[in-house]
Amino acid sequence: MNDLLAQLIWNGLVAGSLLALVSLGLTLIYGIAGFVQFAHGELVALGAYGMLIFHKFLGWEIFPAGVASVACVIFFGIFLEKILFRPVRKKNPLVPLVISIGLSILLQSLILIFFGPQIQTISDRHFESFSVAGKFLATPNQLCAVVAAVILTAGLIFFLKKTRRGQSLRAVSDNRNLAQIFGVNIDSAMRWIFGVSAGLAAVAGIFLGFERNLEPMMGVQISITAFAAVILGSLGSVRGAIFGALTIGFAENLLVGFGVIPSGFSSAIPFLVLIGILLVRPTGFFGKSSQFLRE
Repeated sequence: MNDLLAQLIWNGLVAGSLLALVSLGLTLIYGIAGFVQFAHGELVALGAYGMLIFHKFLGWEIFPAGVASVACVIFFGIFLEKILFRPVRKKNPLVPLVISIGLSILLQSLILIFFGPQIQTISDRHFESFSVAGKFLATPNQLCAVVAAVILTAGLIFFLKKTRRGQSLRAVSDNRNLAQIFGVNIDSAMRWIFGVSAGLAAVAGIFLGFERNLEPMMGVQISITAFAAVILGSLGSVRGAIFGALTIGFAENLLVGFGVIPSGFSSAIPFLVLIGILLVRPTGFFGKSSQFLRE
């Protein structure tokens, strides 16, 4: 029983860490741009498929292939901000929301056209699992995923709190007009936030691609789950996004692992957790009605 619990906790940590990267991107865009980017999950999928192209199809080694994939998704995220979202920045928030929904469907269709409906695998290599303290099994990909998630999350928090650029982003999230009066370049802030969010999504996509198989709709489920995590922690809260992601990651693995919920219903767990907590705290765990990009 102890070994099973340790294994489930480790699996929950891996799932929650990767979900946190996706959730952080969603909460950053909401905090700065003021709308939910429904196509964010497709950026996760593009990170995975980019890794497939550079590593499996072109034969690059894992690290340079990963860097190239993340770089491409970052530039694509910045491109989307400039072409699709910047022209409607001052319009009703429903406008960019609808655009992002359409973009999500478009990207899913393009992935289906170029890669087909069949399941893909990034690498033919078999990564052997190893025992950790004789308590649970882990793979090199899982270990790297958790370490990368911790480093990137800590780096993001440091960036937002300690750097001049990060402080300017927080100023924009608090009061865009006032920040502009004090000389903050709103276009630059949007580029940064869309680029950073896309990069986090791409990193999560790469590790998810090694952990699971690739298929055109892979971004949909992760996007929905990340959205539930963000709501759980409170929209616009950085630590709320982390908390919500870890809560869902642990809940999914523990509830299914101990047989409380059948594995076929695992996709419903994020929403069961979300509904249960929001009945007690409607604003989310870290909810405050007037602040964004909170700690």
